[in-house]
Amino acid sequence: MSDTEARIIAYLIQSLSEAGTGTAISSKTELLGSGLLDSIALVGLIEFLEENFSLQISDAELGPDLFETPATIARFVEQKRS
Repeated sequence: MSDTEARIIAYLIQSLSEAGTGTAISSKTELLGSGLLDSIALVGLIEFLEENFSLQISDAELGPDLFETPATIARFVEQKRS
């Protein structure tokens, strides 16, 4: 697991536990399909990614494929940063 992926998972665990959704999250956890990420949590995640990884995510890049799992998010972030 990359450092990027570990940071994303740590954020998700903290964010979802604060929202009352205490669930285990791994790199393969389905986020949208399982309902773990609602629209409010998704906005928070996007803000976290932009602030913590110094990147800008355009509306065209936002889609369900991006937020499928923590692993897909980490791959996107790593590609954006390279």
